[in-house]
Amino acid sequence: MDTLLSSPLSIDMLLVSKQSESLSADKIQILQHIQDYPDVEKYNEAEVRSYIVDPMLRVLGYDKGAPFSTSLENHLMFVGQKRRSDYHVHLWEENFWLLEAKKPQIGITSFGYEDFSQALEYSVHPSVNAALIVLCDGLKLEIFDREVNVESPVLHIEIKNLVAEFDKVRAILEPMQIWFFQKRRVIRLLDRVFDKEFVMNRVEEFSDLLQRRLRGKRNAIVENFRKMVKPDSEEQRQRAGSATLPEFTGLYMMFDFPIFVDNAVNRRLVELSLPSSFNVMYKILPDHPSSANDSFMSQVAAYLMGLAEKRDTVEWLPAWLAPDKQGGAELEPSIKFFLDQCLTYFKDYEPYRLVLLAACAIRRIVKIYAISNDAIQKLGTDLHAFARFTLPEISWAQIVASPEGQLINIIDTQAMATLDDFVLRNKTGNGNFQMESAKLQLRRYWELEKKLLSAIPNYRALLAERSLGEMRMTECSSVTYDNLGHSTIVRLHRFPKWKAYLLAERRELVEQVASTGSWAARELLGLKREDEFRIMTDEQLADRFFLGDVGTFRVIRGGYREAV
Repeated sequence: MDTLLSSPLSIDMLLVSKQSESLSADKIQILQHIQDYPDVEKYNEAEVRSYIVDPMLRVLGYDKGAPFSTSLENHLMFVGQKRRSDYHVHLWEENFWLLEAKKPQIGITSFGYEDFSQALEYSVHPSVNAALIVLCDGLKLEIFDREVNVESPVLHIEIKNLVAEFDKVRAILEPMQIWFFQKRRVIRLLDRVFDKEFVMNRVEEFSDLLQRRLRGKRNAIVENFRKMVKPDSEEQRQRAGSATLPEFTGLYMMFDFPIFVDNAVNRRLVELSLPSSFNVMYKILPDHPSSANDSFMSQVAAYLMGLAEKRDTVEWLPAWLAPDKQGGAELEPSIKFFLDQCLTYFKDYEPYRLVLLAACAIRRIVKIYAISNDAIQKLGTDLHAFARFTLPEISWAQIVASPEGQLINIIDTQAMATLDDFVLRNKTGNGNFQMESAKLQLRRYWELEKKLLSAIPNYRALLAERSLGEMRMTECSSVTYDNLGHSTIVRLHRFPKWKAYLLAERRELVEQVASTGSWAARELLGLKREDEFRIMTDEQLADRFFLGDVGTFRVIRGGYREAV
């Protein structure tokens, strides 16, 4: 048995292993058909190949002309003698294991020396070099790892139990399992050699050599990537286009996605709002504040503008958004008011202003813990190894997987849970939002943030060293940068009418957002990103993001300034 697989599970093991995906119903039916063949004992070798081995190989994922394929009756030369092997199994045209089909051996429970030695001879040929040898006679199947044990197989199954036991076969012989077996094989050889090494410098020299060889493979890896891995943009678009309303409010609207996903979300929300928008509207904007962040509110703005292209009125809007008439409310004046709030950080509706400020403060705090806590850093590494094990290998998700991405997921998840708790704690039994209690808790968040920043004197350098590479400007958002205003303006790209409205009637609000550093606001004003533009004063920023507390603003800004 593979000694690496037989050892306790470790992070290293996860990085060189792969989880099998579930078998489809049609493949299980094929296996059942193989298992149920009558009178297999009467088959000849050709029939074993045709009815047992060939369909089994296809279920495993091998087929002629595919990246994972087989070749039959290969001729091999040994010191002037020609031999013929049954099956060579290839991954990307390279031999990785071989299979020998045999005539059914009635009454014999295991393959003997003659059968195994013949396959063993083929496996050591330089053009094959297969560690795994598979023997099948239609009644039984055995798998040998010749580099570990040539006396007994690592797996024996009866074909009459094929459906029940096929996952054991898949765990060894599926294409991706073979691919990772080969990687473990390299490590196995490395252990065998360097367990006997006695010159320390040799280890370091070999490590350098290995690194150079791997770096030299970069061009080949990039070319393989271009051939095999395609972006999953269409799949993402389809998922967003068929998501449920809870998925929209709890996932798609709370985080920034590529533009094509944003557009799919917007279209789907509008579709769900026809002929009646009540269910969507009440879920997104209930009577009393719910969990929301900058991304969520800018998505709501896009939804309202998209809906207004289909209808002039809606069945219902919350009282704060349509104070004159909730039922049958007109969309246009409500959109104008909502855009005002998005560009002034909800200056005129304080409950959501407090929720948004809390969302940003919480995320900044959670990120400080993620960056500075070694246990959380290790958790990110461990989760990355698990993702490597579980994600499909030939997928965009596998390409972009990283420990940093796992840490961002941890931050997002914890920040969302804490924000939900903030909103819940500051609501009464009938749902009314308690603003003074919320302000008190928000100020406590800021105090905690100041203490954390002061307790980690090297935080700015630590943040640079442990950079997560995230696109979100966490350290700036709702400190010196208006991410809500920026995100709202970015999402105006589909709505020229509302871009023109802002420039004609709310230009001063766009200028306010631009003065916090928003490139989208500057572009809307007709400026280049590099053009100089006035910045907000400390007092203005404190009013916008810190309830007028200039001292707290300056301390927190100082804790991040060199880090962003």
